[in-house]
Amino acid sequence: MTSAEDGCHVGNTNGENDGVNVANTTNSDRNSSFGNFAKELGCSTSQAADYAHEIDDALGSVSLPRVIASNENDSNGENTNQHETNNDKNIMAPHTSIFPATAASILRSKANNHFPTNNSSSHTQSSAAIRQIVSFAQPLDVLLGGGFALSELTEIAGLPGVGKTQLAMQLCVDTRLPASYGGVEGCAVVIDAEGSWSDASGGDRLWSMAVALADHVKSSASRKLAARRAREGAGANVGENAISSLVPSSLTPESILEGIHIFRVHDEASQTCTLYNLPKFLLELEEKGTPVKLIVIDSLAFHYRVASSSSFTNGNNSSNNKNSSLSTTHNLTRMAAFLTELASEFDLAVVAMNHLTTKIEKDDNNNAGGTKLVPALGESWAHSITSRLMIDHYRSSTGTHNMDEW
Repeated sequence: MTSAEDGCHVGNTNGENDGVNVANTTNSDRNSSFGNFAKELGCSTSQAADYAHEIDDALGSVSLPRVIASNENDSNGENTNQHETNNDKNIMAPHTSIFPATAASILRSKANNHFPTNNSSSHTQSSAAIRQIVSFAQPLDVLLGGGFALSELTEIAGLPGVGKTQLAMQLCVDTRLPASYGGVEGCAVVIDAEGSWSDASGGDRLWSMAVALADHVKSSASRKLAARRAREGAGANVGENAISSLVPSSLTPESILEGIHIFRVHDEASQTCTLYNLPKFLLELEEKGTPVKLIVIDSLAFHYRVASSSSFTNGNNSSNNKNSSLSTTHNLTRMAAFLTELASEFDLAVVAMNHLTTKIEKDDNNNAGGTKLVPALGESWAHSITSRLMIDHYRSSTGTHNMDEW
């Protein structure tokens, strides 16, 4: 704690000396930061400073917060709190979420985000009460407690060709479903690492699903009106105008696809950069009244596995491979924490596709035994996700689909 005497003592200090002390402290802190940075990179302090300034200029060119805080007035002692103020805008500064919070405050925050108390709109109430994105596959939705939950990080793992991307596309289209029909009525963002979404076949599949969703909502409205008219004794015939009155005019295949935003990423660096810059894009859409309710990463493992295989192909020694593996694990752990926080802060579902890899099992004597297929990315990632959904082709020894075998 700082006493009043300390405050008086500082106030009586000569202003000129005070400015010098502040400047020296700032320079010392900055040199210490560059020293740590240089140690991580394995280069000199001057080189680390050059790298930091280069990163700073690149961030400034795209209107992102700078890494190095500006301290132009510190040397004159005019604004000794400027460094502290700039830390709020410094992307390298600790995020406020790392500070302790009580369990009660966390629950109150979740309740305020998920169930707003604003009663000015029935639409707001109806959409706030819906906590899952339905897949329209009833057994799957029942298994997941109603669908893919908002504010959670869900992994879908499976062999190639099993239908992971197909399911993800269906979820993106279903995210556009109006709240009055059990949907979350939001937009979807896709990080396309493998190119399945960006080619012509991906567009065709999305279009077919969008047409099917629009037709489903229209037929559902027709059935509701027919049932209502039958109860009222007015006959079951329903006119087209009556059906249109229950279906939002904006629910067309075109408008459904306009709410699905696809980012094509070609390597690990672009994938990481795109993901970490998503909050700005999400805020822009939220301000326009079209909040994002689903983020799909298809697939998170692809570029990491490509980079890993390249390091072995290039003949790197075991030490470099070990360092690369540790770096990948560290990056994945940070990424999982970021995605989990993103899902919670923006009240959306994050669905990450994952591949399967072969794991060699060992016996009690640590000798290699059999093998089995497990989701890639390792144990650290597995412990970071909220839910894991593993899908596979249905196989039967008799060639028939006998549900008793499940």
